[in-house]
Amino acid sequence: MNILFLSPAYYPPFPGGGERYVQALGMELVRQGYGVTVVTSCARQEQDLWQGCSEPEAHDQVVDEPSVVRRPLAPFPGGRSALLAWRKLMVLLSTLPVDQTKLLERMGRQFPAMPGLSAALEQLGPFDLVHAFNLSWETPALFGRAFCLRHRVPLVLTPFMHFGARPNDRVARNTTMKHQLHLLQQAQMLTVLTKSERDGLLQLGLMGDKIVPVGAGLDTLPSTIPNPDLICRRHGIDRPFVLFVGRNSYDKGAHHAVEAVLRLHRKGKDVQLVLAGQMTPEFRRYWHRLNTDAQRRIRRLGVIGEADKHSLLQACEALLLPSRTDSFGIVILEAWAHSRPVIAAEAGGIPGVIDDGQDGLLVPFGDIEGLSRAIRALLDAPDLSHRMGERGRTKVTQTYTWEKVACRVGAVYQSLVSEITSLPHGWEVT
Repeated sequence: MNILFLSPAYYPPFPGGGERYVQALGMELVRQGYGVTVVTSCARQEQDLWQGCSEPEAHDQVVDEPSVVRRPLAPFPGGRSALLAWRKLMVLLSTLPVDQTKLLERMGRQFPAMPGLSAALEQLGPFDLVHAFNLSWETPALFGRAFCLRHRVPLVLTPFMHFGARPNDRVARNTTMKHQLHLLQQAQMLTVLTKSERDGLLQLGLMGDKIVPVGAGLDTLPSTIPNPDLICRRHGIDRPFVLFVGRNSYDKGAHHAVEAVLRLHRKGKDVQLVLAGQMTPEFRRYWHRLNTDAQRRIRRLGVIGEADKHSLLQACEALLLPSRTDSFGIVILEAWAHSRPVIAAEAGGIPGVIDDGQDGLLVPFGDIEGLSRAIRALLDAPDLSHRMGERGRTKVTQTYTWEKVACRVGAVYQSLVSEITSLPHGWEVT
């Protein structure tokens, strides 16, 4: 069976969790005998999605991996601020009583702008099925649906829904506009990462028989992980420390992680926070407002390599993931692989991964005092911290492997290809 993957970005080099998910799933499907072609952008980092990039980065093609086709990105006029304003306008249009789906679809093709994508897809194939990823950057999914209509093949969509911390959360509105719901309705099957993501889709009116939770898996650990003491000395990290891995942004909870650690210091608890990941403009502005003493309590590393990340996971007291924009959080599995407990926000898909009080602690998104108490609880009770980490490690080995995820996804593919012989009633070519 030949499968077409469509994703706005891809790892390597793009460092996001969703991009890593697409790569890992594709590699495992190839190992299981599927043919997988990935069509993606040439984005190397988040700002490429609005600044544009014309030269795909060269990567060696490995025989036992998916074939990857990288497409250029056009810059959005006015840059990031203009793109955010465009998105806010789309959210506003989606709330109007008059159906604006067609207009929203045309506007959505700027997320990101991939010129010539439709023509490029026609040069590939044939494919038995299309699998599109990531509804936050919906251009590939929009073109994937049109491709499926022309070639009469099924569409599977993995939306990576961002439901935020509460109903009608601002974050949720970015993936629940009318044209996005239309995409979800038209896909033959939706594969989601957690049961909580499935529950959120059911509340939006999607039919339960087309939503399949498939989970995520732990990536292969680096063959060589540096000595944590050497990594700590190199970056000036003092122990004990807690580790944040991800985009340094408000929605990811980076601001709250900083404030929680600073609050512990004011209460006499000595712990350092290490931030690893891309820094957003909003976090940079926040950082420069902190005084020098506060900044000394925090170590900002930027994007780090896989080996260094796993070394820090071995050495930290806990992983912090106080985010409201994670559908799953593969870094949770990476922390558990090193028997580290996780403190995370009770938002998005995270509650479907962490069993609160068993292998980690959940706090409401934005609850700085609650996050501070959770960090202190693990620092003051190393035995509890160890037990939580070990339970997480057991959960990973028993549940979260890419082999099992790919088998679940493959079963979806097989059922669709064997059962669908014509387009479902109501589809329209757009």
